[in-house]
Amino acid sequence: MLLPSKERLQSQLALAQKYHASLDQATKEYLAGRGFDDKIAREFLLGTVPVDCASEHSQYIGWLSIPYQVVYGVTAWKFRRLDDIGPRYMAPANQPSKLFNARAVLANSDVIAICEGELDTVVASQIVPAVGVAGVNHWKEHFGRLFIGHKRVLIVGDNDVKQDGSNPGQEFARRVAEDVPHAEVIVLPPNEDINSIALKEGKNGLRRRFGVESIEGTAPGYT
Repeated sequence: MLLPSKERLQSQLALAQKYHASLDQATKEYLAGRGFDDKIAREFLLGTVPVDCASEHSQYIGWLSIPYQVVYGVTAWKFRRLDDIGPRYMAPANQPSKLFNARAVLANSDVIAICEGELDTVVASQIVPAVGVAGVNHWKEHFGRLFIGHKRVLIVGDNDVKQDGSNPGQEFARRVAEDVPHAEVIVLPPNEDINSIALKEGKNGLRRRFGVESIEGTAPGYT
């Protein structure tokens, strides 16, 4: 598989910046409901695919855009529809699995979190450096090597038991732990995820659950 060129990364970054500048009221209200302030949206270039979209993302007009930023630009995308009619999240066809916010592995920190889902990763990053995986099927064995140098690797998935008895979030956590031997699985209360805990308990509550009370958050989205 060929790596994207620097020119491709930069052109995708320009799109992310355009979508961020196109944030519409519906998307702003959705983000506010999840506790995301303007600083968080700017840091992660969260945006709205505009009605005049002429890129390969035209099928996602009006959706929340979530770019996968790396050092030199943007390497992948996820889109979230706001009307909840049909699949909530979609990605471009044939897009290889990537780590969301992979730049966090370069942070000067002994602690890092591996989260299930992009938006939960955005929340966790206000507490510790955090990367995200779209789901258990998007975790790749070689990703584990990126975390060898961290003293603590926190794995945080949703805790949502489905009607068939499955729990995809905990399956995700177990799968990741297989490839990160020194990882710590953080089990959230039933039917909770990182975002819901942050909204209910604030950053301090999330710090306590992560066991990182002494680490300051990087943005003021939660009190």
